Amino acid sequence: MGASAKTLSRIASLHQQDLLKNGASIIELGAQELYCSGMEQYVRDVIKHFAEKNPSIKKAEEYSEAEIKAIADKGLFGRIITACGFTYRALDIFEAEATTLFDLNIHSPGDDLYEKFDLVTNFGTTEHVINQYLSMKTMHELTKPGGLIYHDLPMAGYHNHGYFSYNPLLFRHLAEANGYTIIMQYYSRAKTPTPAPRFMIENGYSEPGYMNCGIEFILQKNFSGPFRMPLETSTSLDVSKTLWRDDNPYADSELGLPGAFNPYKSTSLDEVSGWDLQRELLHRYRRKVTGLFKPR
Repeated sequence: MGASAKTLSRIASLHQQDLLKNGASIIELGAQELYCSGMEQYVRDVIKHFAEKNPSIKKAEEYSEAEIKAIADKGLFGRIITACGFTYRALDIFEAEATTLFDLNIHSPGDDLYEKFDLVTNFGTTEHVINQYLSMKTMHELTKPGGLIYHDLPMAGYHNHGYFSYNPLLFRHLAEANGYTIIMQYYSRAKTPTPAPRFMIENGYSEPGYMNCGIEFILQKNFSGPFRMPLETSTSLDVSKTLWRDDNPYADSELGLPGAFNPYKSTSLDEVSGWDLQRELLHRYRRKVTGLFKPR
């Protein structure tokens, strides 16, 4: 989906809130283009904002009009990120500047990428990826403790764009399961409808168009730890306690977190038998020991 003036304003806001430091490391899922044609002065002002806080980078007035235009009009987003003094990398399936070849469907971060980044961005990439679990896990693993995860994705509409649209509940439960702090959430709606494609109209869609809606979440990862899947159980009649036997992939009560990811979490130790506490303790020791020998 790309980056825009709104994206730059979010980055500047994170910097102003001291959530993103001078020289921070940023990695994108997908090497995005910047769509700021006609807003060249704004792009220059963004560079000026960061240059005033970081004298080691090139001053905004030192850029020629042609250089600014090359950044603003579908230049790679990484160009303005580096112009603002940040270190930058992208993960993508094609070769580009500062880009590591990486398929979100099948690859996982190695030691050179694991917990190395202050900000991990998803500006319209994961909706094109069938493996949603590995995509969210990868973002978690790329992010340093204390770092940020920024999603800007379709929420509704976009019926000819990618495979997925996203429900706010997903990001709220991701935050619960992994102990993230929700720094920002924002919802947007297009001003004009998009024409409905012919295949939809011919097969029952009764309106000539639909509205595209977007969703943004900025999450802060508060500590190091394995990625935890959420589990949405609101429409389930029950959850069998024997489904996962001794290895419930959603249980992570050692983090002391509430949430939908652990259907069996008790609210009080008084409700748990001594035997269950001992069994849980042994299970955690076994999981920690085996985890030491698992490759990342």
